[in-house]
Amino acid sequence: MRRIVMLIVCFSVFLICNTIEAKLLMLDDFTGGKINDNFWLKEGGVKEAWKIDKFQGDHRLEVHRTKGDGSGPDDHGFGKIKFKDFGIQLDFYLLEDPFPPKIEILFRANTDMFFYQLIINPVNGAGKKNIARWYRREGEDRGTWKEYVEHRAKLPIPVETNAWYTLSILGRGSNFELYIKRKEEASSKKVCAWRDTKNLHPEGVMGIHTNQLQHYYIDNVKIYDKPLDVELSVESHEKLTVAWATLKR
Repeated sequence: MRRIVMLIVCFSVFLICNTIEAKLLMLDDFTGGKINDNFWLKEGGVKEAWKIDKFQGDHRLEVHRTKGDGSGPDDHGFGKIKFKDFGIQLDFYLLEDPFPPKIEILFRANTDMFFYQLIINPVNGAGKKNIARWYRREGEDRGTWKEYVEHRAKLPIPVETNAWYTLSILGRGSNFELYIKRKEEASSKKVCAWRDTKNLHPEGVMGIHTNQLQHYYIDNVKIYDKPLDVELSVESHEKLTVAWATLKR
């Protein structure tokens, strides 16, 4: 009984400290109708593939790339907000014209082409169906752009075109977690957790790979400097497990 009480006390103190120290580094819902100079670089993939569009009565970021080989600077759009530990959350909507695209998010990235990369492929997409895949790249040499094959993970829900989803990527040191849900649902589901033992990219910005034929919307982009500040609305016992694991680290 005493151990349970101590656990609850430690958990409460941890949540209080995390709330006090956590900081929202960025919130962009694109309501201004233009690319925000404070958040995003206006070059490369941003210039070539991004625009703010009205969709369902509100502004969204539309990513639509129709040319390029996928590997150069014009195929990658980068933000300006640097982070180490982080929580990224965003909404996305995959279009279909004529093929179902995949969404590709970069994190701890820089314009010299060093980054981690998450790819979400929908259930009706080409290649591996309904899967999350992780990559890294280490500079201009495309040969360094490789997948962490061992960390592929099936998505716990069917991700389809023409529907809104909420994606959450958490990073603490060399440890990463991924969560997903339909936007209208209350609770996110955990996709996977993995670790880069080499910690190749300890710091950087968020980005988007604007590969050819990709077409989707992004909205409500949030970046926190503490991964546990991202609202996942998971079950209470899972929150306790995550928080206790963080305390032990």
